[in-house]
Amino acid sequence: MKMKSLIHVVCSLILLTACANTGTPGGGPKDETPPKLLRSVPEPNATHFNGKRVELVFDELVSLENVGQKVLISPPQKRSPSIKAIGNKIVVVFEDSLLMETTYTIDFTDAIVDYNEKNKFGDFAFSFSTGSVIDSLRVSGYLLDASNLNPLPGILTGLHDDLNDSAFVKTGFKRISRTNTDGFFSVKGLPSDSFRLFALDDRNRDYRFDQPGEAIAFHDRVLIPWSEPALRPDTVWKDSLTVDTVYQTPITRFRPDDVLLYYFFEDFGRQYLSKRERPAPERLGLYFGYKSETLPHLRLLNAEATDWFVLESNPTRDTLIYWITDSALIAMDTLQVELQYFKTDSTNQLQAQTDSLLLLARRKKTRVQSQEKQETAPKPIEIVHMGLRVQLSDPLDVYAKPSIVWETPVKRVEGNPWHLYKQVDTLWVHEPCVVEPDTSHLRTFHLLADWQYETSYKFEVDSGRVFDHYGKSNKGYSKTFKVRAAEEYSRLIVTIQGLEGPGFVELLGRTDQVVRRLRIVEGKADFQHVAPGTYYLRCIEDANGNGVWDTGNYADKRQPERVYYRPTSVQLRANWDVEETWNVQEFPVLEQKPKELYPKSKR
Repeated sequence: MKMKSLIHVVCSLILLTACANTGTPGGGPKDETPPKLLRSVPEPNATHFNGKRVELVFDELVSLENVGQKVLISPPQKRSPSIKAIGNKIVVVFEDSLLMETTYTIDFTDAIVDYNEKNKFGDFAFSFSTGSVIDSLRVSGYLLDASNLNPLPGILTGLHDDLNDSAFVKTGFKRISRTNTDGFFSVKGLPSDSFRLFALDDRNRDYRFDQPGEAIAFHDRVLIPWSEPALRPDTVWKDSLTVDTVYQTPITRFRPDDVLLYYFFEDFGRQYLSKRERPAPERLGLYFGYKSETLPHLRLLNAEATDWFVLESNPTRDTLIYWITDSALIAMDTLQVELQYFKTDSTNQLQAQTDSLLLLARRKKTRVQSQEKQETAPKPIEIVHMGLRVQLSDPLDVYAKPSIVWETPVKRVEGNPWHLYKQVDTLWVHEPCVVEPDTSHLRTFHLLADWQYETSYKFEVDSGRVFDHYGKSNKGYSKTFKVRAAEEYSRLIVTIQGLEGPGFVELLGRTDQVVRRLRIVEGKADFQHVAPGTYYLRCIEDANGNGVWDTGNYADKRQPERVYYRPTSVQLRANWDVEETWNVQEFPVLEQKPKELYPKSKR
């Protein structure tokens, strides 16, 4: 009995040890085999299905990754179905009633993985029909950011069989898909019917474009899906370097499979007063939520004054600084004003709005000295000058227009306080120059001169000659600098072909940032005085000739302005002229943008 008991204990220990080590034995090969689908209820492409539950049974334990982002039911459901991994099963339970005579597609993309090693089952979609026919056609393509051709992942794409323009706005999509990491989409389960194709940043998950802040894309043409037999080349390798056999595998090719959608935000924003302040007694600030075509109207309620401010506005009129010029108003701690402006209402229309604002001045605190520490002798009056910032680099580029930015708006300039000198041998000789105000920025002036290569200059501003509205004048200013040598620059002349209508070319740095922008004149863009380095080229159609990229508008059926990239970089060396001819239509859109300019996650 003792021997039997001992054997029983040993066997139990062995069994427990085996149960505790269910994974791959140490040192064994890693499992790289994806799960295998054994069966399903209903069967794939089943017809006349009227159940509420779909089960997929695999040969091993499985799990789901990012169900909310990766798994889509088409046609879309008002109430999201339950989608779970249970052991070796994927179970989908529908909460909504299924439509009659309709093909349903559960597009898992690559969400199904094995439980232990996360090997992906693959790009997988499961279809069934509540009627007698399975619709198996599809429409595929790529979604790109219209402004820079970056592929966009995780964006909803959808089709309407209602071809009216209002369908995108009023009703949900008929069939849907979502773009993968490369911006690729494939809307499956389609009949041979006519469709319109869209993409949508569906913020409220109603599958329609009912919020102006949602980004969209739309295809100009009506699409009719179809299929054709095709051959796919498959290769058998003897080893990692040697091909054994290349053979052709018959497949069905679903068309169209090369549709391009250009994704954009419409030029829309909600207009409202986001902030108001009086950070100093002489200054009011009003900040709005979006650019405006008009300026608001201000009326004083607790004082009488005319022409009591100077307005500093940015070009989009959403940041407004009111410089108060009336000393009596500056002395008042509180100003009450009536503000009349346009505000976006709940229907996204601009309506006249009138607000009454109380604006309290923030005044600098002064330190009160104790009686025993007060000095008996009077202090000299401290002269406060206008603040001045001159953006004048050394060395200076030959094409530069240095900026002079004042702390407060300039009221008057006495005489000519600006002096430019050029060094000739050891002497400083007067050089002609012009200082003119910036038309878009109230407190900014620009220094203009005919700069000469590799020459030293000195710029001076006389003190006490520039005055603001508050009795302050400027300090003197002097700076010596030198203009770069001609040999330090390169020149790039680009001849553009394949572009219809006006446009401009942008010279880009390594992170897709704009270094220089030039309008195309007589088919050329001539970039002069460029620092040596590696650059890239982007060309933009400019239908309205405003010199900037313009977005699209769905109501007007206007696509965003087309953007093109030159697939290869341009190397510019010092003291070299480089001429390039670029046909913007030579390469397909998907092959244009250099990989180095993609976001890091896409390279």
